[in-house]
Amino acid sequence: MLFGNSDAMQNIHTTIHQLRNNGTTSVLITGETGVGKEVVARAIHLGGPRASTPFVALNCGAIPFELAESIFFGHVRGAFTGAMANQTGYFERANGGTLFLDEIGDMPIETQVKLLRVLDDSAITPIGATESKKVDVRVIAATNADLKAKVEAGLLRLDLYFRLAGMLIEIPPLRERKVDILPLAEYMLSAFAVQMEMLTPELTPKAVAALEGYAFRGNVRELRNIIEHAFIVSEGAAIQPEHLRFLFPHADVSSFPRTGTGAASPLPPSVESMLAEQKRIRRTLAANGGNITKTARQLGLSRHALYRRLKKYGFR
Repeated sequence: MLFGNSDAMQNIHTTIHQLRNNGTTSVLITGETGVGKEVVARAIHLGGPRASTPFVALNCGAIPFELAESIFFGHVRGAFTGAMANQTGYFERANGGTLFLDEIGDMPIETQVKLLRVLDDSAITPIGATESKKVDVRVIAATNADLKAKVEAGLLRLDLYFRLAGMLIEIPPLRERKVDILPLAEYMLSAFAVQMEMLTPELTPKAVAALEGYAFRGNVRELRNIIEHAFIVSEGAAIQPEHLRFLFPHADVSSFPRTGTGAASPLPPSVESMLAEQKRIRRTLAANGGNITKTARQLGLSRHALYRRLKKYGFR
């Protein structure tokens, strides 16, 4: 899911909404590593007319040059040495749906020519085949590279760039949209709590200030790593600055002091946090008239996990 209150995220939501009835326009998503380019691509897919069709993701940077054409378009048996059977390419796998091409700037120039032809003709020709196959695929491409620089260096075809960028979405780094940090962190904590059948721990004001004062070179992906670590070492207590493990604390954090080497120190749940948990359970139970199912759902717990806490705190 996409979370964020920043103008940039609101603009992205608007763009996705504008594409809701359009399942053909190619989309190019740019942004640093870890900003959530694939998340945006999936949101476009799920929010449009192709929602019930396949979403197929392919990292162009991980494709060996000599296998690129076969991976994209497939091959027939005997097309080359080692082709022992027909191979379906990614375009055919995504037929009817969306093909997400991550790191499009790393695609070999020879493959770019054939990709452009597929985008123009909506047809592929597997290696060794004598006839082409029609395909109905929306392409969403993404990159963390400077594509204009790649065009100038002759590493990316200009006509392919314009063909891919039917709609251009630029995702700024997390450090430039600090207002999004808290809702993202709270969503992540809630998701981890559901997985572990625990109550969602709160972020203390000092922890929030620490997160918002950090540069997040790894963007949303790094935030998730930090929040997961904090969730584990806090053991259900409210998240404190000491629970946050920053990779570059000295360079990027100035809002709170750190001791020793800066490594996180696990703290046991405090009496104060246990009392706070009891109050939340009691308050939610009362609001739901004692209904266990509704209370568990609102607290992000299973019924079994809630019963354990009720027994632990002597509620029943």
